[in-house]
Amino acid sequence: MARMYPDVPASDLEHASEEPVYLALRDQLGEDYAALHSYPWLRPWRGDALLEGEADFVVLHPQRGILVLEVKGGEDIRHDGRRWFRSTSSGPKEFQDPFVQARRNMHALLDIVRERSGHRLAKEDLARGYAVVFPHLDYEGLPPPHADKAIIISRKHLPMMAQAIDAAYRAWTDAAKAAKPLGHEQYRMLLHDCLMPKFRVFRPVGPDISKAAERLLELTETQAQVFEGLFVEHRVLVEGVAGSGKTFLALHRALAFAREGKRTLFVCYNRELATWLRVQVEEDPTTSQFRELVTIKNFHSLAADLARDAGIEFRPQDGGEPTDSFWNDEVPDLVEQAILHLGEAAQYEAIVVDEAQDFCLGWWYALTNSVLSQPDGPLYAFLDPHQSLRGKVQWPDVEFGGRFKLTINCRNTQRIAAASASVLSLTPHIFKRAPLGTTLRVLRAGSDRQQKGLVLQELRSLLQREGVAPKQIAVIGPAAKDKGSLADVRDVAGVPLVTSALTWRAGGGVLVTTARSFKGLEAEVVVLYDLGGFGTLFKREDLYVSCTRAKVLLVAVVHGDQCREAIAAAQVASEAER
Repeated sequence: MARMYPDVPASDLEHASEEPVYLALRDQLGEDYAALHSYPWLRPWRGDALLEGEADFVVLHPQRGILVLEVKGGEDIRHDGRRWFRSTSSGPKEFQDPFVQARRNMHALLDIVRERSGHRLAKEDLARGYAVVFPHLDYEGLPPPHADKAIIISRKHLPMMAQAIDAAYRAWTDAAKAAKPLGHEQYRMLLHDCLMPKFRVFRPVGPDISKAAERLLELTETQAQVFEGLFVEHRVLVEGVAGSGKTFLALHRALAFAREGKRTLFVCYNRELATWLRVQVEEDPTTSQFRELVTIKNFHSLAADLARDAGIEFRPQDGGEPTDSFWNDEVPDLVEQAILHLGEAAQYEAIVVDEAQDFCLGWWYALTNSVLSQPDGPLYAFLDPHQSLRGKVQWPDVEFGGRFKLTINCRNTQRIAAASASVLSLTPHIFKRAPLGTTLRVLRAGSDRQQKGLVLQELRSLLQREGVAPKQIAVIGPAAKDKGSLADVRDVAGVPLVTSALTWRAGGGVLVTTARSFKGLEAEVVVLYDLGGFGTLFKREDLYVSCTRAKVLLVAVVHGDQCREAIAAAQVASEAER
């Protein structure tokens, strides 16, 4: 049975004369044949103007090539040696020569194949021909000079359509000069790339990203203005959901302290976040008068730099590699020793802690009892307990005069906020003026290898078709790039894959990073990859963090059952927002 395109009931065909031909081709030809029915074409013809045409049937075979069929129905058709006529109720009516039609259709299709294949399939590569089918009539006499009995298929041939098609193919094939059989890839190209290419109309996300991002920034700045009312408090603890603008507000408060003339420390957990914020302050002309009063570091760098300045050896007592035990238990003591050695010059009059949920008790002790110049000095802490790397938040022994909760997500579109919250079964608190956005885009892979291909395919689409800039895309996975499925990929569509957030923001390429390295940062578009299962290095909380990094578009490529289940629920949640 031949493969028919489109595969429809024969009775649904527009022209009744084509029904018996459709059935004969479908039922009598083998499965290695394909038949395209009512194939329309449009192309320049002998000049610049477009000419339209339609082949009634195009028969394809990987070894035999292309055969174009022109079907002419009717009860009485004749040829007077020069012209063709069909009998009608009003008398004979002339119609176009069917053999000329078939020939023109064949050459148009060959030109289309040559152009759409990029000349990889030329006319000489394809066996080709045409025939005319009279499904209701037989004939007598000699065929016109431009025809041949082998390419005339009449009513009596329909029960033997396979033999008639075979005869027509052989009539056009010179055994000595026959085109070579098409290989599998060539035949796929002929059928699916040239004659039946996939065509999808889509709305690119690139043009919409800037508008949505500007709206979200507007919401964050509004929240900052409201937050200024808390500046009268000496010590404030701010707990906020992901996307509520905690980092924006934390930096805002640190700069406010600096404007007051206070030597201020902004300290966080994530090195990439600290680097990015530091560059922002350094490049902002509005901070030029007081930026020297603001120090922005992650705690690890702060401790290492203090030890170096004090001439203290910064390594574990047992001489081994730094472990969690070293950072949690030994480093606070090293910080205290460094401050005792360096004195007031190494202390700060105000401290703002971002990502406070990731700080252990020893770090809090070092900050409040050594780094802060006065034990009761100004201290602001910002945290989200749902993003804690330690599982349970370790609260410092500090009396906060003010406690404030940020419950509204103003970083993400409404649909991304809903999808992210579902990962941890949280109730999303969405600012209704935020853009609705698109639903979570999910690509499901059957294997590790397939998911890598889907990631690269999605990146090419975003960069080439959807108009997204490299600096707007972050690819987030459980492990660093050199340990993930993209380890051997240097670029996509000529755009480098980079691992530095600074290089990325400068337009140097698409960022490939981890959930933990990207905490506190954000991107207009986030592509999640290598989503297999959950473990010690990638918990459900890490998936939550990853999802909340996307401002406008979130894409998830999943291949593991655990992550697939979580992402499926997130997709449902995003689609529920309307």
